[in-house]
Amino acid sequence: DSSIVRAVAISACGNFGFLGLASGVIEMANMQSGLSRRTFVGHTKAVTGVHTDACNLRVYSTSLDGTLRIWDFTTGNQLHCINMPSTPSHLIVYRESSLLACACDDACIRVIDAESTRIVRTFSGHRNRITDLAFSNDGRWIVSSSLDCTIRTWDLPTGYMVDWFRVESVPVSVAFSPMGDFLATAHMDSVGIFLWANRTQFADISLRQINPHSDGSTDGSVAGAALVAMPTTAGLVDENEETVEDVEMDAVYLAPEQLTDNMVTLSSQPKSKWQTLMNLATIKKRNMPEKPAQVPELAPFFLPTTMSVEHQFDFGTSDAANIPTDPTSSKLISVSSESQLARILYNAHTTRVYAPVFEYLKTLNPSAIDVEIRSLPVDDQLKALKAFVCATTCQLKSKRDFELAQAYLHVFIAVFTDIIKANARELEPLLAELRNELKTQWDTVDNLIRYSA
Repeated sequence: DSSIVRAVAISACGNFGFLGLASGVIEMANMQSGLSRRTFVGHTKAVTGVHTDACNLRVYSTSLDGTLRIWDFTTGNQLHCINMPSTPSHLIVYRESSLLACACDDACIRVIDAESTRIVRTFSGHRNRITDLAFSNDGRWIVSSSLDCTIRTWDLPTGYMVDWFRVESVPVSVAFSPMGDFLATAHMDSVGIFLWANRTQFADISLRQINPHSDGSTDGSVAGAALVAMPTTAGLVDENEETVEDVEMDAVYLAPEQLTDNMVTLSSQPKSKWQTLMNLATIKKRNMPEKPAQVPELAPFFLPTTMSVEHQFDFGTSDAANIPTDPTSSKLISVSSESQLARILYNAHTTRVYAPVFEYLKTLNPSAIDVEIRSLPVDDQLKALKAFVCATTCQLKSKRDFELAQAYLHVFIAVFTDIIKANARELEPLLAELRNELKTQWDTVDNLIRYSA
């Protein structure tokens, strides 16, 4: 076939190329050998767009005959034929969700669900022919360019236009970066590619509905979209000049720590924090040197001599050893200071408010948490240990910071196992309540894990 090629595409695997011809035929060829592998016949006029899905099961094509056709990749048979309200001139595919977007001659964008073969969205507002379309990386937006010198952003879930701006040169092509942080555009009479930053990636931007038929404003008072200067190699012409209207949010929404009291919630602490705490002994043992460094013994520069006729060195004890000592004095200094965690536990045991215990522990690093728990006093009728058990039980009942409570309890039991065994009768009521609450929470989490599996 000597027809002119009007559209090209490459399969998701990269092994096959597709040629949409002016005669309406679609040729599939091997990319390495260049040999023709299959022919798709059905269109009666020139093909304007061709694409494939992500699994090499379907081939999508549009034509000047006003149809969008879906073909079987393996056999080449036509599966569906959709008559479009207007002639499609451009076709793009979002392979992750099988959504197709067509730019039609009536300056409208129509989104088709390939599974149901129905038009699910129609975006209208451009004043001239649409030159290009692009899906965002998450499939939420469609960005379009037109001969009316505007670049518009359409929100698929709501069906509204959420942003637009006007440029001096006609945009002829648009494309999103893989991460969605930049938009690349090409313009008429220009050989460069212009990059635009996606500000929603770096700041809290409130997207509002814009009526595309009221000159870019919700009340019709603004005469068109804002004219934005083209980027240069040094960035924008004036970084301080606000060329696009900013809509600031009245208040930043902060997600609550817990959506409902019946939901077991994990903490926002890094996963490595509680994992390090539970394996701190192993980490210290691994980092310990195999053989400690030994400092060589250094002889004094001047060696003492004995008081005798013969010249002999004195290798006895130093003068410091001859200093008389008080037999009643002790070489050990008694330290009776309490740790910060112990003071918080004592106060919590008195007020029955245990939330400050976990709030304090969350501010410490794993090594400091381990030291604080090991420093808990075991005198005064085990008051500190009882308060810690009550604090853990209260935390489990609140269903918050589930993994942190497990990690703290793991360290606590590992440190005070012998003391708990020796005072089992005294601690039994508190430990029984902790065991029952722990079993209840674990059953809830285990059921969720088994349901998800």
